[in-house]
Amino acid sequence: MSEIKAIIVDDEQHCIEALQTMLLKKCPGVNVIGAAQSVKEAREMIDEMQPDLVFLDVEMPHQNGFDLLRQYERVTFDVIFTTAYEQYALKAIKFNALDYLLKPFSVKELQDALEKFREKQANKSKDPAASPLEVFLQNMKTLQQTHKKIALPTINGLVFMSVQNIVRCESTGNYTKIFFTDKKNLMVSRPLKEFEELLTDVDFFRVHNSHLINLQQMQSYIQGEGGFALMSDGTQVEVSRRRKAEFLKKAMQF
Repeated sequence: MSEIKAIIVDDEQHCIEALQTMLLKKCPGVNVIGAAQSVKEAREMIDEMQPDLVFLDVEMPHQNGFDLLRQYERVTFDVIFTTAYEQYALKAIKFNALDYLLKPFSVKELQDALEKFREKQANKSKDPAASPLEVFLQNMKTLQQTHKKIALPTINGLVFMSVQNIVRCESTGNYTKIFFTDKKNLMVSRPLKEFEELLTDVDFFRVHNSHLINLQQMQSYIQGEGGFALMSDGTQVEVSRRRKAEFLKKAMQF
C-alpha cells in the first residue's frame, strides 16, 4: 500500500504530540497531514484533506468522536479509535471488530493496529459486505433508541433485527446462533462473548457458557441444581449452577 495519509483527532495536545512522535519514529509509511482538537475542526480538516485514516479520540468535550462520525452519511476514511475509557462504547467497538487503542498504548500496539489497517485495505475490494465501521455506527445509533435494533453482519450483508425480538443466543464455537420470536434463527460469525458484551446492558444475561437469554422473553424459571429458564419460544435453557444466584437476582427485577 502507498503512504497512509492520517489525521489525529484528540482534545489533549500532549496526546497528539505523543502519537505524532510514535508514528514518525516507529511507523514508516504514515504521513500525519493534520491534527484537530474538536469535532468542528476535525470535520473541516477531513473534508479538505481526505485522509485514509483517522486516529479518533472517543471522549472529547462538547461533542465526542461518535458525534463526528454521525455527521457523515458515508464514511470514506478508516478509523482507529483511541480512548482511555473501558465502557459501553468500547464494547460496541470490540463487537464490530474495529481497531482501537486503549490509552496509554505501546508502540507495538500502534504498529499492530496499522498492520490490521493495511490488511483491511488490501482485502477491501474482495469483501462486498458492509464495512465494520458502518455496522458499528448503525448499532451505536439504534441501541440507544427506544425501539432498539442491532445490525447483524452476515456473508450477504446486514440483517437489522429488533433487540426485543431476540429470544436467546446460543454458542456454536466461533459462531453464534440467534433465535427470534417468529421461530426463525440466524447464524452470525461472532462468538457469544461479544454478544454478551454488547447486549448485557439491554436486559440480556449469560446463564450458561453456551447460552445468552433475553430476560424480557423469559416466561418462568424451573428449580433445579442450576435450574432452567423457560423462554417464550418454548425452549428450556439450562442455567449453570455457578451463575444461578446472580441470574435469580437479575430475573427478580422483571
